[in-house]
Amino acid sequence: MVLVALLGCTDPPSPPVPTAHTAPTPVATPDLGSSPVTPPTGHPPDAAAGTTGDAMEPGTSGSTGEPEIDPLDGEVRPGDSLSKILHRAGLGAAEIQRVAEALGPVMDPATIRVGQHYVVELDEGGELSTFSFRRTQTDVAVVERQDDGRLVGRLDVRKTELREEQIGGEVDSSLSAALTDRGHSAALVDVLTDVFAYDINFFTATRKGDRFQLVVERHELDGELVRYGRVLAARYQGEAAGTVEVLWWVPPGGGDGRYVDAEGKGVSRTLLKSPLKFARVSSGFNPKRMHPVLHRVKSHQGVDYAAAEGTPVWAAADGKIVFRADKGGAGNMVILRHPGGLKTLYMHLSKFAEGQRVGDQVKAKTVIGYVGMTGLATGPHLHFGVQLRGRYVDPSTLESVRGPGVAKRDRKKFLRARARWSERLSSEADGDARGTDSGTGGTAGTGSDSGSSSG
Repeated sequence: MVLVALLGCTDPPSPPVPTAHTAPTPVATPDLGSSPVTPPTGHPPDAAAGTTGDAMEPGTSGSTGEPEIDPLDGEVRPGDSLSKILHRAGLGAAEIQRVAEALGPVMDPATIRVGQHYVVELDEGGELSTFSFRRTQTDVAVVERQDDGRLVGRLDVRKTELREEQIGGEVDSSLSAALTDRGHSAALVDVLTDVFAYDINFFTATRKGDRFQLVVERHELDGELVRYGRVLAARYQGEAAGTVEVLWWVPPGGGDGRYVDAEGKGVSRTLLKSPLKFARVSSGFNPKRMHPVLHRVKSHQGVDYAAAEGTPVWAAADGKIVFRADKGGAGNMVILRHPGGLKTLYMHLSKFAEGQRVGDQVKAKTVIGYVGMTGLATGPHLHFGVQLRGRYVDPSTLESVRGPGVAKRDRKKFLRARARWSERLSSEADGDARGTDSGTGGTAGTGSDSGSSSG
């Protein structure tokens, strides 16, 4: 078994010279996906930079003084593809194709990214024994040769440990800065805005001095954060937003969990406060607005959200896609039909979300497109319109219907759970209060001993 550790280098090596442990370098190999990052300027790929004109030995970098590179154990580099990686290891075109076919059921070879780690193991005859490719912190795609010579792929998944983290802070410039400046992952911003999406419009209601507290699940591997899980309890106190508190509630005896407020009412509603996570309102609902392109008074039947091009756009409520195409001045537009005679319209999109079409049902918070400036638009933004029984209405004045909350029979258990969470959220610690639940299938905070809202 031949396996050598990678010592690291930024310059791509020349193809390896055949040895007793590697197959002869093939002339051509199929290109099976490549890393989408352009090679750094001044470092052409596969350059043989010897000064004498002789081919460089494998694993060296000429006279640059750079560390050696091992083609059998390393990380995806700019411009790499599965073909190039396996070619450097000495595999022929036919063998590379068989590896790609074995990988097919567990990963798309075209999705490899710079920095992902791989290991190629060859037997004493230079034939592939095992190829492993780390897709994520927890997932490793493996191709292994069987006793009968076949190459078979599988996905090895490492279990994460599920813990709880308690976080609190104060807004200075933005909610995002309040979290990231304190060393928290930017992914936490998405988690928190998702929880409050039905109650707070962070584009208009955020003020300096607003305070927030939350307890959130963390999926960890070897003590490092892999991803955030569910927010178990959260509170936001602000000048414009007021005090909003949400808890994750699982009915005693089982049933679907849901978010409820401090009174036990369902948090989900028929319409989100905003169809975007990060933006600002650039123009509100106004029947007498001067149109910025046409330069005449024209009714503005919706709300404009200025945001960077490519910002994901949410479905504001559960609904059915009834229109999805270019619509002249409205540019790329999606229209959703919802129960109760309600329609929502999303205009000027740069592009539509993949895998959707007219007739599909989508859930609230599903990405349906991306901010752009198609049609009559002076800059990237989303025009969001709402129709009620055929007439445009101001989205900010529309009454939403709440989803299910806490049943009357569970009221006493809910009040006890609320008291426990309220006390915990009121603590000033901006650190972590960690639980001991582990494994990918566990849910922190669902047992009565942990003070969960399940009672």
